[in-house]
Amino acid sequence: MKETLNLNAQAVLEAVHTAPSHPTALQIYETVKHTRPHIGLATVYRILHLLVGQQYIKELRYSDESCRYDAKTARHDHAVCMACGGLFDLPVAVDLPHEALEHAAQTVGMQLASHEVRLYGYCPSCQQQNH
Repeated sequence: MKETLNLNAQAVLEAVHTAPSHPTALQIYETVKHTRPHIGLATVYRILHLLVGQQYIKELRYSDESCRYDAKTARHDHAVCMACGGLFDLPVAVDLPHEALEHAAQTVGMQLASHEVRLYGYCPSCQQQNH
């Protein structure tokens, strides 16, 4: 069950929902401090953790040291640009047979809970710059 959000949490949630892409915690902080100037970065991190726990948003592990946040909580797949680091929602479903996913999970002893496909390549902007 989702709790009622305080003003800081509402501002953080709004920043995730209005971001043009999948923002980092620092990008969210930079956005939120315009309307909530006394908010601290640690508070933003705590609120993000709370919002993920209550399933208002999703946390995407983007690399070993950072993550991004997604307002879209339904299962969907992503594409990652290997040049600029852009992270994009795929507008189409990547359908994989459930049996294949189960088998892949079992090879490492996991019980499958969910999955996400990530495609790696070069976004249109980076393709243009390299040609």
